[in-house]
Amino acid sequence: MKLISVASEKGGVGKTTTAVTLAAHLAVKGNTLLVDADERLQSASKWTSKNAGYTWAFETTLYSNFTRQTFERDAYDFVVLDTKGGEGQEELVDLARNSALLIVPTKPDGVSADGLVATLAPLIGHDVRNYRVLITDVPPAPNADGLDLRLELDRAEIPMFSRDIRHAVAVSKAAREGVSVRDVKGDRYAKLVWLDYEVVVREVMRDVR
Repeated sequence: MKLISVASEKGGVGKTTTAVTLAAHLAVKGNTLLVDADERLQSASKWTSKNAGYTWAFETTLYSNFTRQTFERDAYDFVVLDTKGGEGQEELVDLARNSALLIVPTKPDGVSADGLVATLAPLIGHDVRNYRVLITDVPPAPNADGLDLRLELDRAEIPMFSRDIRHAVAVSKAAREGVSVRDVKGDRYAKLVWLDYEVVVREVMRDVR
């Protein structure tokens, strides 16, 4: 079983979107479980249970029902953990140590990347290497916030996915409709966001092999 954790100190950075879309992609490659650790908001659980007529290729459960022994027994190939959010430095270290891969989504908002670099500093200090930053919700040109953030993180030697996730209202549509972003109708950007995540999943598969 490969445990992939999606966590961030900040909210509103595409954490649940990444977890749900990642699980949808991984379900094509093996038996996949999405674990919703936000027992208060339950965003992932609500998204995947909202549309009774839509079939997801993976299962979803709350973290309170999750034990590693149970799901190793049930032979899941991949478990995607959508964390509660607001993880601090030491929590990120623990998540990385207990996961095949830790994904840290972040959103370019025109501010310095210093805060993110400081948050990730303990991972570097503990010589933790199995994490990557995913830049999400990147606005189109001529806005350069996504590129600026990537350059700052690169200078700080923070590992990143090669592909950013573009900004698209198709993401919020998918959550409202209770479907995968791939299946949002009438929005040409939906397929493009899906393809962005497809590239990310290729790198995930390489990292957790």
